[in-house]
Amino acid sequence: MIEVRSSYVVKAADIRDAIALWKHGRDEIWPQLNWGGRLQQMLHGHCQQSLLVWSSTWSSMAEWEAGMQRTGQLDAYKSWSAELNKLRLYGGEREVFTAFGRTDPLDGTTGLAEVRSAYNVRMTEIGRVKKLMTQAQEEVWPALGWGGQNQQMLHGKASQSYFVWTSAWDNLGVWETAMGRTSGHAGFQTWYREFLSAVDVGGTREIFRNL
Repeated sequence: MIEVRSSYVVKAADIRDAIALWKHGRDEIWPQLNWGGRLQQMLHGHCQQSLLVWSSTWSSMAEWEAGMQRTGQLDAYKSWSAELNKLRLYGGEREVFTAFGRTDPLDGTTGLAEVRSAYNVRMTEIGRVKKLMTQAQEEVWPALGWGGQNQQMLHGKASQSYFVWTSAWDNLGVWETAMGRTSGHAGFQTWYREFLSAVDVGGTREIFRNL
């Protein structure tokens, strides 16, 4: 399974109008295209508030490409997209990730906070990091009350070497409390020491709100 994250930069004064129009597209246009996914607004990162993201999952890049091609046959999409383009200043980044380990769907409930914690990994350590992150998902997260998904970047600024743990929370207070449980958890600390020995540096931690 892959996740495609298409982002767009919106002028601050137009954020509310852009969100309203994008929600309309999600509710009225996407079903006609057999699309799904999550609409998100960046709360913390390189373009807070003004970055809007459509995150969608597909079985393959070929399936995603076929989904995009259907837009050329739908007049309602063309009209809606033209209106949205008046509010979108320009595209941000399109990132593609491969999910590995257990790939339960991420919760797209409106209002939830999605925290994406990234790590940069040397090519020689990729196999080891994938094993460690899968181990954490299976053995460590359940003991801490965590969930989420492990991802490896397939296309973007650091393809192959960029790994993400992404998870959804009711709010950032709940996330902070969950992170606090790691300090007294021997199983996590043992795993984390080995994980840090395999990771080169931490990447960007981005926080989004589901719309």
